[in-house]
Amino acid sequence: MRVLLDETTAEGLSQLIYAGVHADYVYMYPPRQAYRPFEPDISGSFGELVERSLARFDGLNLYVHVPFCRQICSFCNLYTTNDLRRDLQGYVDTVLMEAAHYATLTDKKQIRTVYLGGGTPSILTPAQIEQLITTLLDLFSSTPNHIPPETALEVDPSTVDAGKLRELRSAGINRINLGYQSMVEREVIHIGRRRGDAAGFQLLEEALTVGFANVCVDLIYGLQHQTDDNWCASVRQVADAGPQTICAYALTLRPYTGYQRRGYGQIDGRVLYRRFDMADQILRDAGYRRETHVRWVKDGGGYLQKVNHWGMQNILGFGAGARSYLWEIDYRNSYSVRERNGVLDQYANAVDAGKWPATDGFFMSDEERMRKAAALNIQSLDRQWFFQLFGVDPLVVFEREIATLTSLGMCHIDDNLVTLTDIGTRYRDLIAQGFFSTEVRRRLRKFDYNE
Repeated sequence: MRVLLDETTAEGLSQLIYAGVHADYVYMYPPRQAYRPFEPDISGSFGELVERSLARFDGLNLYVHVPFCRQICSFCNLYTTNDLRRDLQGYVDTVLMEAAHYATLTDKKQIRTVYLGGGTPSILTPAQIEQLITTLLDLFSSTPNHIPPETALEVDPSTVDAGKLRELRSAGINRINLGYQSMVEREVIHIGRRRGDAAGFQLLEEALTVGFANVCVDLIYGLQHQTDDNWCASVRQVADAGPQTICAYALTLRPYTGYQRRGYGQIDGRVLYRRFDMADQILRDAGYRRETHVRWVKDGGGYLQKVNHWGMQNILGFGAGARSYLWEIDYRNSYSVRERNGVLDQYANAVDAGKWPATDGFFMSDEERMRKAAALNIQSLDRQWFFQLFGVDPLVVFEREIATLTSLGMCHIDDNLVTLTDIGTRYRDLIAQGFFSTEVRRRLRKFDYNE
């Protein structure tokens, strides 16, 4: 992640906006590029930090990372591997062994969400997915027979059909994220996807009849060779189908991806802002409500685990490449886009040896927690909620930043909320960087993608 804004000043923010500079999506704080390796033996202090974090709240959110993909997309810089010779059942068993280790650190909780992401977790069989859900609930839930209100699965459309979708619903999944990225076949092929006719628009229509409480479709703007017309066509086609949630993400370009190898290393920020405007207009005209700058919802749609994460709740992650966001520490279980299979082996070996597989992270202080709450929630920051967490009004802590945004017409303040205006929402990711700490900015600048 590039540091674009050192502090929130009217001059600095205006200059970036005038130049059409587009910031990366700030979906976590601190960004993962601020993580640093742990000392070789972290077992004592690490376990205590996790235990104290989990004890703080009655509720808990669970995440499982399934890093296997049939192919690695041209834009992808997440931790995945396309080595499908791996024993997928063995991986499931290792994840549950890791989870059982963490379960010794906590009393049973109200499990608010379970999310299976990746990678392509829909590569797993419905039986394996059901095993993950039921065992995690047995380990952590105070009501293990109760499926959480959001039990979610990321789905590559090419890995399912109507029959498998019904089996997934029976396994306990009540929300799916269909990762279409584009509805234009040429664009799909160009990002390296293999998607037959049965995995196209017809599958989305079938998914809406299966009985999921929430069907979400993910789209990306800024893909190589994507045109404005094709982008609008994708958004309109999905909106016409009427899923409960539509996510539209700006492309993030990173080193060591297929795009970089093909020489696609830069995109005009003005194009990204224009396509955000196009999607926002189409979706609001179609009856969707803009929930955030990347998500539009209707009929009970949304993304509850992300809401809970931004609401400072604990997210406990399992699996190779998984991240956990806890009150006292953020961390992940290895990462590399250059040594993908090595990460998988490192993770499995650590779990088999009874060790914590976490490799790097960030220890949260009171200041960093306040910055996290502000950076992630600045689109609609609840002042009373912030005060209950930290004992101070965000207008006091971030007086200069919020005053600057108000002077530029980017936010509105009332007795309850600090909210971004439409123009502020457009530049939300730039604005969020203004709440980063000096230490986080320093780490981001020193980060080397050769990991």
